[in-house]
Amino acid sequence: MSKIYDAAFAGGKSVNAMSAFDRGYYQATQGMGGSEPVSTVKNHYENQLRSYLKQLPPDMDLTTIPNKYQSNISNFLSQKKNEYVRHANVVDDLEVGTQDYMDTVSKMNNIKNTFTNLDKQFKIYGQSKKGLIDSIEGQTTSLYGENQANVNMLRGIFNEEYEMKIDDNGNLNFIGEDGEVSLNDLPDFYEKDYKTADTMMTMGVNVYKNALKTGIPLKSSDIQYFQYKNKLKSIIDQSGNAGIMSILHDGLVGDVVMADDPMMKKMLQGYQNGDISFTQLRDGVVDNYMNVLLKQSQTGASQRKVSPSGSSSGGTVVERRAAKKISMIDEVFVDLKPGGDVSNLRRLFPTGIDFKFNDEGLLMISKGGSTDAIIDINNPNAIQDLYRYAGIDPSYWPSEVTKKEKDPLDQID
Repeated sequence: MSKIYDAAFAGGKSVNAMSAFDRGYYQATQGMGGSEPVSTVKNHYENQLRSYLKQLPPDMDLTTIPNKYQSNISNFLSQKKNEYVRHANVVDDLEVGTQDYMDTVSKMNNIKNTFTNLDKQFKIYGQSKKGLIDSIEGQTTSLYGENQANVNMLRGIFNEEYEMKIDDNGNLNFIGEDGEVSLNDLPDFYEKDYKTADTMMTMGVNVYKNALKTGIPLKSSDIQYFQYKNKLKSIIDQSGNAGIMSILHDGLVGDVVMADDPMMKKMLQGYQNGDISFTQLRDGVVDNYMNVLLKQSQTGASQRKVSPSGSSSGGTVVERRAAKKISMIDEVFVDLKPGGDVSNLRRLFPTGIDFKFNDEGLLMISKGGSTDAIIDINNPNAIQDLYRYAGIDPSYWPSEVTKKEKDPLDQID
């Protein structure tokens, strides 16, 4: 071949079918020629095509995809591969740098990106499905209305109750009676805010134990009161809308559904209507719980100050012994922490009664070698369980009424 001939074929500028064949033959043999031009060119183009196909992401593992959607995926992948092959068959016949060449290469790249995106979409689908199922089975989804509506819709999607289609970019879309929604646009769902609830419960236990230890209840004028109040505001602000809704609806704090309180119900309605701000709703929740803390503190102080027969030094011998035992249990209880040392507690109880914290921080009470009860010491009422296992007659237990002035109505005959 002449140098001019070599240059023409090496440059790859011809788009005539016969010239393209000759050019392929030239490229396959590097200008040396051979005895089987047809098979040589065929092998050359097949090798080029295989090289292109290797650039495609591997096929998705259909065993990880719900049976209902496997046919959709297979058809989509097959269609896109055919498109890719068609483009790959002509791209080498196009002049490098021309608009047709760039458009064809762009289409091939888009198909590769589509395969990659589709694989990512099903990974997201699988991860989201597992997360929702775990939350539903674990009963950890927050119970407020909007969240439950989202959970119900997501449950339907992940239960394959919706038809599915795939767009040209490899995005998953789910079709319902009123339209379709993309996987990328599915609503979030929120879990119960146990962290904020635990902090609030700890506050309640602390004010109770402090009052039980000192006999002095918390007052709204105390600096500790404002410290608790500011901390409540901070943790609720950090938990955001999902957190405050969980505190209101999920009954995580003392098994009380705060949203059922008439005042809170009114504020919640105003918040949902846009009439009050998040800050106003937060302040309402804080004020509501601060009242709870005041009552917890008053209960602790009353149990410290009130003894059987009204005096630790008066009454019968049995009453004085009961009062002393109650006082000793109180002293240990106020310092007891989940998972802490129970040796001081153990010494106050009859032989055969033993104590041990489990992995969840709950106090296991054994009797005769076997577990008889499990109590949560963060519940102020747990101390009454301790009185019972200590063998103290309930009639000697401290009253929950503080030694304040009697209600005037009680003095009327």
